[in-house]
Amino acid sequence: MKKSKIALVVTGSLIGIGIILSFYGNYVLFEGLAQTSGEVSVNNDLILEVDLDSTKSQKGIFAVQMIDYKGQIISVSIVDSFDNKIESKTITQDSYEGVFDLQTSGTYKIIVANKSEQLNVFAVIGNEPDQIKRSLAWVSLYILVFGLIGMALVAGLITINRKRAIS
Repeated sequence: MKKSKIALVVTGSLIGIGIILSFYGNYVLFEGLAQTSGEVSVNNDLILEVDLDSTKSQKGIFAVQMIDYKGQIISVSIVDSFDNKIESKTITQDSYEGVFDLQTSGTYKIIVANKSEQLNVFAVIGNEPDQIKRSLAWVSLYILVFGLIGMALVAGLITINRKRAIS
């Protein structure tokens, strides 16, 4: 019975560590990204400007999510510091994530346009996180899964031990 309690504490700790790492991993991933939200309509584009450093990463990322999506179509453009359109997408789903090349450091813009009825949109743009930051999300997932599997095994062992004690 003592071993079961120790195993229960260990697996519970793994689950707690996995949850904490998951929150921390999401914080680290999103800390360098600029984000905004607002209403987009025929005459009202959503524009977000951010200074990006090409020495940090040669890639930039952007994401768009339509809050009250009802089949609308929006267009998303990424514009570099020289006002060159480097990426342009037509989005027909409620959320989209994309990657673009960072040629030079400077001010980049994400422009969200809508040709139909008013729509609430959430937009994000920034440097692509490095491999260490991205791997933190996977590590937390693995720790959580191992903790949950361990918890199920411990529950099974406790049940078997109680049945043996009763017999």
